[in-house]
Amino acid sequence: MNTIGTASPTVLRSERAGFRGLVWAGAALGVAMLATALVWLVAPGLGPYAAQPVALQRLLPDGAASAAIMAAIQAVLGAAAVATALFVLFARPRAGGAFAAVGLVCGSVTALGLVGFNGIVLAGYLLAMTAPPSFVAAAIVFAIRRPRVGGLVLLGVAALAALAIAGPAPVGAFYARALQGLAEMGVVMAAGVMWILFAGVWLLCGALAVARGSGALGRFVLRRRTPITVLAACCAAPYVIARASWLTPWPLFGGEALATGGAAVQITGLMLAGAMLVGGILTLGLIMPWGSQFPRWVPVVGGGRVPVALAVVPASIVAVLFTAGGVDSLVAGIAQGAAPIELLIALVLPFWLWGPLLGLATWGYALHRAEEGEAVRA
Repeated sequence: MNTIGTASPTVLRSERAGFRGLVWAGAALGVAMLATALVWLVAPGLGPYAAQPVALQRLLPDGAASAAIMAAIQAVLGAAAVATALFVLFARPRAGGAFAAVGLVCGSVTALGLVGFNGIVLAGYLLAMTAPPSFVAAAIVFAIRRPRVGGLVLLGVAALAALAIAGPAPVGAFYARALQGLAEMGVVMAAGVMWILFAGVWLLCGALAVARGSGALGRFVLRRRTPITVLAACCAAPYVIARASWLTPWPLFGGEALATGGAAVQITGLMLAGAMLVGGILTLGLIMPWGSQFPRWVPVVGGGRVPVALAVVPASIVAVLFTAGGVDSLVAGIAQGAAPIELLIALVLPFWLWGPLLGLATWGYALHRAEEGEAVRA
């Protein structure tokens, strides 16, 4: 077993290959950032900045000039990322200091200035839309692979699906509203996905370039990765509990909207709570056995090891997303005088805490897998 700060030649080669893969991904995302920014510079009305201002636009004057300035900033970020990635890939593969600085700056500016809290809203709706069909598909596969127990699971899922379709708050209403929003805000949502991926990948690249050796902090994170991960997962609890209360006569946090919006608001809140719950469960996967080894009932890959990158890269991106959104919400709340309602929102939606804890939990997971002789392969 490898100790922190040392690794076998095989692991080191895998780390280098994985790092180059992330750099290539960062270069591709940089090209996308640059290309779209140039289009939005010529035609600002086609871009997202006029339709839905981002966090950085709070510092800019209103009007068309704001959208043009943001497109120019995005172009600079994309160009810097592409140039740095190509420089490291082909010219100076050991230029770690400059690469780390560019990665951290580009990722941070994009996360805090472009993504902000809008990214969490986007991710929440996308996860809420995809989680139910994914859950049904998993239940069907489980029933086929484990007929004795899976039959009961599938029966329960079918009952829930029937209740969701024909119940007092049909899930179809949520999908109708979400698809309508997707049609109306397609460019904004596509841009948001691009910003999230760009920020997450480049911050991960910068962090990997800095953290060549784990040091004392790495040893601490490895030793305490279980409580860190559990605490991160618990950050989902306040919102889930608040939305679950909507099924009782004593709704918490949003009862006024529930009273006026009726079933449509209720199903939207419950679906988003479900997405939050899924996020908490996936966070626990960083310390659970199924986070390192696929369950045997999973087709094709069942019983095999989970690729480290399959857990580390998405978790890192989500950690960046949550941190950026949490900081944005805190800044907005302070700007409004830290009113009690803003403080309540920060407690019910503690992304400012979940994001950093998830980042540490992901680091601990990567260190744990490295001790087992595995490394990130992108």
